Amino acid sequence: MDKNQLDSTNKLLKVIVALLLKRKDPETLTLRQQIEILSNLAMKPAEIAEILGRSNTYVNKELTGIRKGRKSKE
Repeated sequence: MDKNQLDSTNKLLKVIVALLLKRKDPETLTLRQQIEILSNLAMKPAEIAEILGRSNTYVNKELTGIRKGRKSKE
């Protein structure tokens, strides 16, 4: 595969992930939970922001809150 094909595939996968996270059933994850899951999948904050349609600042703020929550539980 060349670089253009890989970029295209990555873009399609991001769209699929975004659609799965935004499904409209009663047990839909909160935005913070979605950010945590994507972060745990080793996605960068900028990629998470793009998928969820939020700003980088918002995603970074949520990630900071998630990390603080983890530290307080320990």
